[in-house]
Amino acid sequence: MTGDNSIKNGFTLIELLVAVTIFSVVITSFFGLFSSAFQEQRKNLNLQYLLQNTSYSTEYISRALRMARKDLFGDCISAGHNFAVIANGIRFLNYDRKCQEFFLEGETLKVRKSTDESSSNFGSPEPVTPQNIGIDNLRFEISGESQLDTLQPKVTFMLDIRNKTPEPQTLSIQTSISQRELDVQK
Repeated sequence: MTGDNSIKNGFTLIELLVAVTIFSVVITSFFGLFSSAFQEQRKNLNLQYLLQNTSYSTEYISRALRMARKDLFGDCISAGHNFAVIANGIRFLNYDRKCQEFFLEGETLKVRKSTDESSSNFGSPEPVTPQNIGIDNLRFEISGESQLDTLQPKVTFMLDIRNKTPEPQTLSIQTSISQRELDVQK
């Protein structure tokens, strides 16, 4: 008996095609998963940046409003008042007894301070928010701002803020701040 008992080592063309196809599907799936994870990470980083800037802006405004002083002589705002709502913002006498404003100019939150107690000597405005953050709405509501009422001065402000990315994310916040100094007759 002289038969061919040799065993073939190797793969057929069909086996190679099936293996390459399976490998291609696995690699394509892996890259798709990696790409979506990368996009989600970028989205999360953009949201974190937005949250950090929102936190900074609200804390900056809150601290300034909390430390505001009553304008006894009416140089910055009406005499005997603590705050005044102005177009797109708020004006008050700050802790350093200088007239100060927070306001919205375009899509940027800005602050400007006077060199003294009057509202006529304002310096140039400085941005509070960076250029890649946009403010869609800024609103202030005041209660107890007058010396004639029996309320402690309180400011509530609302802010709609977003990042300027291809997929913008938006935050809407509202917070109330009571003035630190007691509102008593002086």
